[in-house]
Amino acid sequence: MPDHPSGPTMRQKIFSMDLAVETVSLYLLCCAVTDAGGAITVDTLADKWNGDQLSLELELKRLEQRNIICKRAGEGQTFPIYQLVDEKRWS
Repeated sequence: MPDHPSGPTMRQKIFSMDLAVETVSLYLLCCAVTDAGGAITVDTLADKWNGDQLSLELELKRLEQRNIICKRAGEGQTFPIYQLVDEKRWS
């Protein structure tokens, strides 16, 4: 998780990575959920995502592939919970 628990989680670097608009939009949505104190899950994102479930899952995979988010390890989880990765580790 980013090293700034008291401030906004959004990082400007996201805009210089040549990502699709949808991918950046999902990143911003993940930041908003985190800033509001919520968990980043498919359900919390789907409530606010303008696209369909398939596009949401595709963009989540894209963010994971670039190491911008990762699945949080946890026992007994029935659904994945994601967390933001420090921007120094993005690819």
